[in-house]
Amino acid sequence: MPAWTPELLQAMRHTGDERADEALRTATAVHGDVARISQVFRSFAADEAELPADAPAELRDFVADTQALPSSLDPARAARGAEVMLDHATLVALVLLLKSLPSGYAAPRLATILHFTGNLEERPYRRALGVLQMLVNLSRPDAFVPGGRALVTGQKLRLLHAGIRRLVRRHVPDFEPRFGTPVSQLDMAYTTMTFSVKVIDGLATLGVPLTAQQQDDYFHLWHSYGLLQGIRPEWMPADVSEGRALCRAYDAELADAATNPAGVALTAADLVMMRRLLPAPLRWLGLGSAPQVYLVEMLGQADAARVGVAPAHPLLEHLVLRLPRAWQRLWNAALPDHHVHAAWSRRFFSALIDQAWGGEVRFSVPERLRDLRRLA
Repeated sequence: MPAWTPELLQAMRHTGDERADEALRTATAVHGDVARISQVFRSFAADEAELPADAPAELRDFVADTQALPSSLDPARAARGAEVMLDHATLVALVLLLKSLPSGYAAPRLATILHFTGNLEERPYRRALGVLQMLVNLSRPDAFVPGGRALVTGQKLRLLHAGIRRLVRRHVPDFEPRFGTPVSQLDMAYTTMTFSVKVIDGLATLGVPLTAQQQDDYFHLWHSYGLLQGIRPEWMPADVSEGRALCRAYDAELADAATNPAGVALTAADLVMMRRLLPAPLRWLGLGSAPQVYLVEMLGQADAARVGVAPAHPLLEHLVLRLPRAWQRLWNAALPDHHVHAAWSRRFFSALIDQAWGGEVRFSVPERLRDLRRLA
């Protein structure tokens, strides 16, 4: 197990994704901007591995250099991990939105980047569906094959992150002196842990624990995708235990609510979005605070306080915390077949995405601040 020492975390904090950054630097030197790369990335979906014939050479070189799948990838384990995700689709989405994302908001270095466009507060639903698009892409049976959705999504996110690093350096000049490299190796590794380890732990908190095999398979899915997103193999936790250890080491990045207003604002917008998604009859019955209950339960009171969220009424907690286990039992009883689970889960997520975005969320490379705002 890696020793997540302060020295190692410092090295990760000051390292980005050199290959993706180089692609944008070269494009800028040759063309003066990255508009053409952004246009190309918006033009093809995650299941289209072939670039347009007129794609810039810099993009072609980057795609060619990043075609290899991780040597540690076990396609069968990744497929089983996707099955775990789809078998628990609704609750996985709940944990992602009320544990994984707020965990990142509690870190000023992440919250500052996510906050500076302002659009996560204004349109959190569209941003949340961008996360769901990633789940849809990774859960396809052919996601982790040469030219598959996981690879193409990872390549897009690498260049998107490179564009964000450029914009943060341009518009938030004090970021690097305070926090190090924007979208650093540490940020990417920790975020991947929030999507994997923290989901595993969040499901257990809600009374729907995964078996040891399910945990291993689900983690392997995200471990493999994290490598495709440009995380260095030696800095990527290899299993659930290492992932939890990295999360504990990252706690030094967290701040209290008074010194992290960006994280508080992002979390407040997240809760407002989740309340609005509740059916009106449930809100009329007084269950409008259910998202707050789940967030506090999964984060713990101390970490929830870091993002400005206090516990709800104990009676409401007693009622609301019974629902996830009951829902999963009903889901399993109604649709006992894994393949049916998968089909319905993908269909549900895709319908939400299509309604909000008019089709698949196609990640692009932000060249200007307004481009970044469109991504949220």
